[in-house]
Amino acid sequence: MVGLTGVLGTGTLSDEMRAAPTWRDEEVTFAASAPRLDLAFSVHELLAGDQPVACGEERRLWLWGDVYGHGGLGDYTPRADDVDAPTYVASLLDAHGESILPELNGEFLIVIHDVGADELTLITDRFATRTLHYTRPTDDSLVFSSCIQGLAAAPEFEPAFDLPYLYEYLELRRVFGVETALKGVSELKPGAVTTIDLTDLSLTSESYWRPHYDPVEKPFSYFVDTLADTLEDLFTEWTRDDCTYGTFISGGSDSRLIQATLDQPAVSFHNAGWMSREAQVAKRVADTAGDEFRLLERHDDHEARSLETTPQLSDFSGWFDQAYFTEFEDQIVSEADVLVTGLFADQLFDGIALKTKELELGPLGTVPLPARASISTIDDYIDTKVGEANEPLPYFKPQYSLREVLRDNIHWDGSDIVSHGVRYGSLTDLAMYSDYYPLGGSTESIFPRSLMQMRPYRTPMLDNRIFDLHQQIPMNYCARRNVVNAAIAKLSPELAAIPHARTGVPLKYSFPVEYVGGMVTAFYRKHIHDQPTPASHLDHNPWPNRPELLRVKSFASDTFREKEAVLAKLPFLDEAQATAVYNAHLDGENNMTLLYSLLTLLKMPLTEAAGDAESTGALSSPPPVGGRGSTSGIPMTEDDTS
Repeated sequence: MVGLTGVLGTGTLSDEMRAAPTWRDEEVTFAASAPRLDLAFSVHELLAGDQPVACGEERRLWLWGDVYGHGGLGDYTPRADDVDAPTYVASLLDAHGESILPELNGEFLIVIHDVGADELTLITDRFATRTLHYTRPTDDSLVFSSCIQGLAAAPEFEPAFDLPYLYEYLELRRVFGVETALKGVSELKPGAVTTIDLTDLSLTSESYWRPHYDPVEKPFSYFVDTLADTLEDLFTEWTRDDCTYGTFISGGSDSRLIQATLDQPAVSFHNAGWMSREAQVAKRVADTAGDEFRLLERHDDHEARSLETTPQLSDFSGWFDQAYFTEFEDQIVSEADVLVTGLFADQLFDGIALKTKELELGPLGTVPLPARASISTIDDYIDTKVGEANEPLPYFKPQYSLREVLRDNIHWDGSDIVSHGVRYGSLTDLAMYSDYYPLGGSTESIFPRSLMQMRPYRTPMLDNRIFDLHQQIPMNYCARRNVVNAAIAKLSPELAAIPHARTGVPLKYSFPVEYVGGMVTAFYRKHIHDQPTPASHLDHNPWPNRPELLRVKSFASDTFREKEAVLAKLPFLDEAQATAVYNAHLDGENNMTLLYSLLTLLKMPLTEAAGDAESTGALSSPPPVGGRGSTSGIPMTEDDTS
């Protein structure tokens, strides 16, 4: 698995843990050993550079990921083509010190060993896109791994679940902030410098950046033009003629924006169970852009195979099937050198993180309105999250309340709000950014994590300049206009003329036409006529009909039989109730979310390891709600200067 792992203090990496960061044979591996320090790295050859590099007289630096330049919107300097990223970062730190960190543009984790000071420094990018989990198994050891499942092989670490956070995962497909579902395990903070004293393993964390929504009054055309022009600049700087680029294309807008701006032909991958309406539109987009279209067809055993391979990537964020393309890895790797997605375009420029008002129309359904509901208190924010839940969890024996679990982990601290160990400057910032700041708290994080294992992977929407633009856009432009569609129309009128697969409306039309047309199309397809599908679990959306898939395929019942012993070992899970939830779903109830979360949990390597430990103890009563604080078990001094 691409990433890094390490043991600090007493102990060394086991062979299993040392091998954990390696996913494919062609990756470049590094190792570092010193008194009270044992590290192992694995990176893609295209990004490896010559590591470690000197960073000052007694410091050596490693880089996982990539840094493309420094600066932001209106003041940006790209990295020169003839300088590799590790050397570039070291030169900037030598010249400017840590004051340059807010300006670094990329997706990375920087590791610096200061031999003279006997310290190890870990620097996350703005969103902690390269997640690192750490814990203290003994008083004189600290272990970390870029994938939480890799901790199962850590010396003297005995995995056990932190039940409130596990409940949060099962309900919401993620644990927010830097907390995790494992006792004593936390993630590094986003946009932060974490320094560990190797003599006593004390740890300090200092934030250097956090997102802040600060809209400016400028015309809509400014945001459209700036988004389009900046994306063109970005790809001009970043693409190389000797590399083949792979995109992941849908019938919607976000991936089409990438097709419109990528400055060379690409291989466009689409994942589907058949040549659906979504797949047909995706192919039309690829053909119009002059790209090669690849239909990666999901076969009957796709979910069963995904359950075998993807839970090992899980950091308790997302479901097993959200590593959408892992089962097609060999084909993708054979055809593409670098992977690109349009992920987060909707969250940045459609304002979906702020709750949308809805109009109930009885038997006709619910219609979303082009307006955002007000979030004026922490409880308002929690309401938006609890609304996604399926309480109570029938198969979870302890009686938790999701509202109380969330409320216990979100509080004011002066003028800031702290949620699950992460600071936000306002309620608006919390509502807008907590879904992906840090990235490990996103329900989608298993998707980019799976892609970065295959090939060097980039998320253009998290580029400093694009995100700076997002922080300036007035919310009414997100609610009542469509910046992404307008940018596509500016960049490629041909692509904008192709209808959106969901709305049936070409992207070139104004927002009112798109909004009304989408409502009419949805009504027509639901109540009058829609194109037939070849099977009940197949439809015209990008992903399969999960509820029906559970009824027509056996992967769930097969997993419950296979993991019967694990279920029995975990005292907080009720095997009989899990079976009842599944049988009720087969009889017509919709328990899909309850089942997909449980299936993912049961197939994680850590779950069986934790079950072995849990089976020797007794199920305790839930801890009282209120004032839980950090669960990391690691003494930390925080100096948050953002």
